[in-house]
Formats: sequence, structure tokens, C-alpha cells
Amino acid sequence: MKKLLIAALATATTLFAAPASADLPGINVLVMQEDWDEESLARNNRIQIAVLNTLNQTLHSPAYQTQLQKYGISGMDVYDETSLTLGFYGPDRTRRSDEELISLARTINNPEMDVMVPYTIYARAVTDPYTQIVKLQMSLNYRALGVRDGRWLGGDNLDLDTAGIPFTGCAAGINGTPADPHCVREFVAANGEDLARNAGNKLAIQLAGTLGRAYGSVQGGTTGGGTNAVVQGGDSGVTQVAGCGNIPTTFQVKWIGFEPSQVNAIEEHMNFWKCALDTDVTDQDFSQITFSYKTRADKARVLRNIRLMLELMGAVAEPRTEGANGIVVEALGIREN
Repeated sequence: MKKLLIAALATATTLFAAPASADLPGINVLVMQEDWDEESLARNNRIQIAVLNTLNQTLHSPAYQTQLQKYGISGMDVYDETSLTLGFYGPDRTRRSDEELISLARTINNPEMDVMVPYTIYARAVTDPYTQIVKLQMSLNYRALGVRDGRWLGGDNLDLDTAGIPFTGCAAGINGTPADPHCVREFVAANGEDLARNAGNKLAIQLAGTLGRAYGSVQGGTTGGGTNAVVQGGDSGVTQVAGCGNIPTTFQVKWIGFEPSQVNAIEEHMNFWKCALDTDVTDQDFSQITFSYKTRADKARVLRNIRLMLELMGAVAEPRTEGANGIVVEALGIREN
């Protein structure tokens, strides 16, 4: 009897726990130092590296675990820019523009990035005119963008203290003793790390929320009422969201050489594909049409859906990717006489 109970419990655990863990979403994040503004700190110095490491670590394992678990995740998959671009990009480039950072993030494809986080650090020392106390003023500006579609996903401007905080210890010049440059840099880096921790934790919650409230049913098991309610019959919350735990992405899907009746069928299919959020026409002429297709599915699932639909339609075509979020499907015209 004891063995039967243990077996039954093991089976129940497998049935109820496996789907939730098997479908946890992953977010590939790339944090990038943005230093195009000449008044900001240039990348690859001690302070910037300290801030970068802290921001990466915080996104990798945020402090607000209970908040993130509502959405079925425990952190982000954070990647190092230098490691990913070592074979084709100069790691020592500084004063990089927005355009350069976005282009670089979209170039990386092994693995593809979901979110890029450009951040900028400003820091300066100011002297109080009355007390001659030297204070640090510092701010961290950051934002998160969807790599494929440029969607704004979160961000903020954090200030250490607009009035400034006094340099202390060996970082302060007192009684004619000059401040130690090493201590000054360490003092600034330590305060930059505080800003980075706040930024990373806030951003982790914002990115988790982007996954959608429905994902809370995976961890919380909510099946009655509220935003996590199961809409249909006896399905569980896990079934409702399985495979749709990705950040919403807008793909530009171009169909070339299809008949109007086929295009109508294609649009209907796309609207009913699993994880679909919205479909709209962005461009159309006599021979082609482009849909703006917003979905929580990843690119692999979208391509698979297209191939399956083409097979059902009996159409000869093969989808190909174009850039970060473009998919082109061109019908092959065949004459049989």
C-alpha cells in the first residue's frame, strides 16, 4: 500500500508540476553601455564596468523573486556583449550612437537577443560655494527595447541625489590633503552600483510584466475569477499559456505572388495561430501584401505555422527570414502545360 501511495504521489507531481516548469519563458537580454553624449562617462572604464557588472547580475537574479514568480520566471538570460561580438566587432569602440547599438544588437544571432538595455552614466564633482565641500552628482539613464521591433519595454532616469552627496574618507581632500584618485573612482563606482541595482530590479519587474498577467496562473494556480481566470471549460491555466511565454514581438510578414482568395485565408489563419495578439496590413499592392503580426510566439514557431499552413493550402513556397523581424514568403508559380 505504501508503495502504491508513493507511486500515486509521484504521478500526481509529474502531472501537475511538469507543464509549469517545462514552459517557463526565457528572455535573452543584452546590456550595453551608451556613451555617445560627451558629458557622460565613456565605456570601458572602472566605473562603467562596475555599473555594467552590477546591472547584469541584478537582471540575472533580481531581488524581487516573488514578484517575478507571478509571471513564471526567476530571472533573465543575460549575455555579455564582448563575448557575443568578439569575432566581428571592435570591443574598444567608445562614444557609440543609438544607431550603432541597435544595429549591433540586431546583428547578433547566436543566440538572438530579445531585449537590449542601453544605459548612460553621468557623474561629476561639484563644490559647495559656502562650505567648499566637494559633492558627487550622479545619474543613470536606461531603457529596454525589443531588439526585433524596437518596442519600448521599460526604463527610467535615476538620480543619486540632485543636491549631491559629499565625498568621504580618502576620496575627500581635507586640510590640504588631496583626494586619492583611486578612492575617488571607487567611491563613484560604489554609488553607481547602487543605482544599477535599483535599475536592474525595477526593469526585471517591468520585463516580467510584459509576459502577460495570464502567466501568473502557472505559478499561482489561479483558476477562478480575476485576470488569471480560465476562459474555457476544464482547461488549466498552464494549458492556456503553454508556449506563449515570450515577450510580444511584431513581425513583418510579406506574402508575394498569392491570389486574393489565398491572402484572405492566410489572414484568417494568422489571426487564429496560437499566441497571436494582433494582425494588421502595413503595405499592399496587386502582387504582394505585408502584415504586421504581433505575437507571443518566437520566430521558430511562426515559421513552423507558415510551413504547416502552406502545406494545407497546397502552395509551393518556403518562408525566409529578412533582418531581425522580417519574414518573406514568395509563392512559386508553376505552369503545367
